[in-house]
Amino acid sequence: MSTLDYVGDLRLMVGTRPVNFVGAAGVIVNGNGELLLLRRVGADSWGLVTGISELGEALADTLRREASEETGLSIGAVELLEMLSPEQLAQVANGDQFYSYTALFRVTEWSGTPVPDGVEIAEARFFSLGDLPPLNRLGRKAQEWLA
Repeated sequence: MSTLDYVGDLRLMVGTRPVNFVGAAGVIVNGNGELLLLRRVGADSWGLVTGISELGEALADTLRREASEETGLSIGAVELLEMLSPEQLAQVANGDQFYSYTALFRVTEWSGTPVPDGVEIAEARFFSLGDLPPLNRLGRKAQEWLA
């Protein structure tokens, strides 16, 4: 079976009803105690490195992959802080609806310099906890954990 066949079959099974997605996000703090925040293309608020898991992918590996893709960072050890449930049903432009569950990790080992990919991520910067920009839900959750 080709990938296209699989995707087509999956769409037939899922249909237009809401689905659950699971993903991962990372709280990354540098040696100065500053929090890494990302601003997605077209967004005004800032948040964490985050992404949706690929089929069968471990959540810690989702975070590692997304950090590499979005910022070029290499992530080693992580610690699960919390499993976040969705606040509400989300909907994208084509009408698809989903609930998003997110594993929030504290990143305890990482290397590299964050560089935004320019596709999904417009900016990637470290901020002091006393001078944070407008935050999205995950950014606010990181702020809570670091308080």
